[in-house]
Amino acid sequence: MPSKFLIILTLILLFLIKARAQDPKLDSIALNLNRYGLKSTQSNLFVHFDKTVYTNNDQVWFSGYLLKTIANLDDYHTLYLSMINNMDSSVVIQDKFLIDKGFAFGSLTLPDSLPGGSYRFVANTNIKKGNQPDGEFVQPVTIRSSTINPLTANISIFKAYDEQSKNGTALLKILSGDNHFVENAEIKYQIGKDKQKLISGIAKSSVIGELMINFPADEITSDNNLLRISVKKGKDVRYVTFNLPVRNLSNYKIQFYPEGGYLVDRLLSKVGFEIKDLEGNVVKAKGILYENDIPIDTLQSNSTGLGSFSIRPQSSKKYNVKLFGHKQEDTSYNLPAILKNGVVLSAGTAIAENDFRMHLEANNNQKVHVLVHNFSDIFLHTGLMLAANKSQSIRLKLDSVPIGLNTVTILDSNYRPMAERIFFAHYDQLNQTELSADKKEYGTRDQVNLKLNVTDKNNASVVALVSVSCTQANRISVGNHQNIIDYFYLQQYLKPLPKHPIGLKYIDQDYLNDVLLVKTWSRYKWPETLVDNDTTKLTNFEYRGEITRRNKPLDKPLELTTIAGENLNFLNTDSVGKFNLPFANLVIKEPKLPVWLGMTTAKYDLYKVKINNPEDEIKKYLVKQNLEQLNVKGSVLIEDNQNLSSITGTRLKEVTITKKRDERIEFVKNSYVNRCGDYVCMNNILNCPNHMSDSGNKIPVKGEVYVNEIGLAVMYHGCVEPESKPNVILLKGINLPKEFYVSDITNKNEPINFSTVYWNYQVKVNGETSVSFNTGDLTGTFKIVVQGVTDGGVVYGEKEIVVRGK
Repeated sequence: MPSKFLIILTLILLFLIKARAQDPKLDSIALNLNRYGLKSTQSNLFVHFDKTVYTNNDQVWFSGYLLKTIANLDDYHTLYLSMINNMDSSVVIQDKFLIDKGFAFGSLTLPDSLPGGSYRFVANTNIKKGNQPDGEFVQPVTIRSSTINPLTANISIFKAYDEQSKNGTALLKILSGDNHFVENAEIKYQIGKDKQKLISGIAKSSVIGELMINFPADEITSDNNLLRISVKKGKDVRYVTFNLPVRNLSNYKIQFYPEGGYLVDRLLSKVGFEIKDLEGNVVKAKGILYENDIPIDTLQSNSTGLGSFSIRPQSSKKYNVKLFGHKQEDTSYNLPAILKNGVVLSAGTAIAENDFRMHLEANNNQKVHVLVHNFSDIFLHTGLMLAANKSQSIRLKLDSVPIGLNTVTILDSNYRPMAERIFFAHYDQLNQTELSADKKEYGTRDQVNLKLNVTDKNNASVVALVSVSCTQANRISVGNHQNIIDYFYLQQYLKPLPKHPIGLKYIDQDYLNDVLLVKTWSRYKWPETLVDNDTTKLTNFEYRGEITRRNKPLDKPLELTTIAGENLNFLNTDSVGKFNLPFANLVIKEPKLPVWLGMTTAKYDLYKVKINNPEDEIKKYLVKQNLEQLNVKGSVLIEDNQNLSSITGTRLKEVTITKKRDERIEFVKNSYVNRCGDYVCMNNILNCPNHMSDSGNKIPVKGEVYVNEIGLAVMYHGCVEPESKPNVILLKGINLPKEFYVSDITNKNEPINFSTVYWNYQVKVNGETSVSFNTGDLTGTFKIVVQGVTDGGVVYGEKEIVVRGK
């Protein structure tokens, strides 16, 4: 294209405001986009956890960052953190932490009796949008435990199909931890998903620990093929699930994504594709592209399951793909329908700096409109005349376009979408984190000296607030670890993202191009979106209560008090007895202490108090949600199964679930721990994290003085009974940040076996900044992770060091 036209086009794209003012139809499109953005937008919450592999009785450290809000920042005050067992979606832990100026910091101790397996932390803010929590963040984690596996249950297909009975048969085998058959185990099973329940039953295992489960093979579809089983023997319970085979269904799924959205007759198109198995795991495979059953090309997906090929299709011909191997030669996958008339959009790369270049081609003469937007605001607009079968080059200047994912949409003369492409703008403006250590190798109980610096694209230092962790490298799994840059710029919009072999997605431009190609048209419903006011209404999760007198509404306000440690407050109900508890009344300085809510009346026996607990509301929401995998597994990727050790040095392994559904876990079983989980170690330290499971621990005595984790003398106020007096209700408070426990490296009698040797939740980096900490007694590879925010975006950095014994 002549350079003169490029200059004219660039100038046209800068006059967005005038174009809007002179074009009512464009104003309508802009309004529709804005409504779509209003409906779909969420607060962006990211939580940095110190690791993704924990042990029972382990300490969890985290920092939360509100990256974008849909309400005023001051309206965000509470972070609700829930831990969910993926096996049965039960919520096993819930706690609350203070959000202050968009930051939340905290820690919690995992129960000693927490079974091993796959879990997820789910974080929510106190804001509700419609009827759902706003700003949800999910962090998958693995729990390893030293508990011996009491039951193992395995499912396999004994017979896929019987011609006479028309049934298939699944075989369940149950063994004990020492590999003995489990006889007469109580078994409950159900086949179906959600409301599509096919069959259910109750049975017992045979003398060899087996059960044959017949299923109607002809009725099994991909929508109802889930087999759920619970196995109980004595006090031990095991839950297992299995996807039954679907007859005449391929073992793989291929989805095709023409660049821009559609294949158009006789126009050259690039087609992205993604191959997965029936479990949703990505597959590396090869195949052949056929035109009317004649091979015309070969294709291959990479380790992320993605690939692409080019084709100039003809609407009169049929196109399909067949995969090599795995008995797939007889299974074909058809390409999408071919439009007789349309527009094809192509871009050499979707990674842009200050301009984005693309080509448009139509197979007929027509006028089109080019929009650049982010599904909320339109940044650029121009109109073009396309000549039939002639490629039109376009260069979009991105001065007014924000950094990150944006979309170019092509509309026809009647403003109907024809093609669309997602691209990453100003990729070169991502902040860089410089992280260096004074040595490559360290000894045990050695000092590590780090230098941190955050720079912009011009290599100038920028001010950042970051959290810094240093933990055993085998406690951070590649599949579950999340970084704030991937999340902020990619994952929150394009989830789930395929796994990347090294975990960092944003640094691999080839990976980004593959992903952005298959994510084209991912949110294409905006032209048809009708916004329901209920979905945009903002409310709060909060303690709400109602007091009645002799089962009738009050006729005048009643005074209430709240006591949260030293935090004493007074409030009144309204005239009919309703009240809300301000979050400031619930803030507690010491964890585990309850908040006391009382009525200031001597005749409390005449009153009844009904409390709406926001955590109960969140729990009901969470148990109904299905876990969306952040990173699907690949057939060529290997799970990280390095051996782990607990803080007592016990070798750990994954174990099964031993809790009944909807039954509360008994968190404390040890005699040296009281009902609140409090204990005193041999060094007279209250709840010493170095000696969580030592047999020499003792129960603390009310009124005695002990040393806390940071070396201060404190009086133990006793374990508060979880029972309410007639005029007092006990509530869970909002926790303040807790300082990381720093071990005394000079005390040779006290082992230092933390997997996380350093955690700091708010480090200010302004130019080259020094950070120092000590290693412990554990050796091996440790990973240092830095995550946080600046005025100009988010930052991430990582570095590995090696600790060797002295």
